[in-house]
Amino acid sequence: GGQFKREVTVDGQSHLLLIREEAGAPDAQFASWADAVIFVFSLESESSFEEVTHLHTLLSSLRGTSDVALALVGTQDKISSSSPRAVEDARARALCGDMRRCLYYETCATYGLNVDR
Repeated sequence: GGQFKREVTVDGQSHLLLIREEAGAPDAQFASWADAVIFVFSLESESSFEEVTHLHTLLSSLRGTSDVALALVGTQDKISSSSPRAVEDARARALCGDMRRCLYYETCATYGLNVDR
């Protein structure tokens, strides 16, 4: 885990984001202070996608997620024949729908796809 700060502008207004990267499952303390949660998984790993489902269920049991902003982010390095895509867009979007009020993005740092977004 790590902690990061970043200033962003949304609708013309500046906001300071205090970002805490969690290495494990959310606990009650995390659930009580989080205003937003970004679940990240690898598009090349079925197990990472299943872990996101588990973590969301755990977070929901600790705190109702209706007042927490959620985002689901599928990352990729280089999807190729030797490292094929394991999680299709439709499955990720379906999970996002199940999470309710959840945004979905696919990113690729190698190509800069949706990194700033």
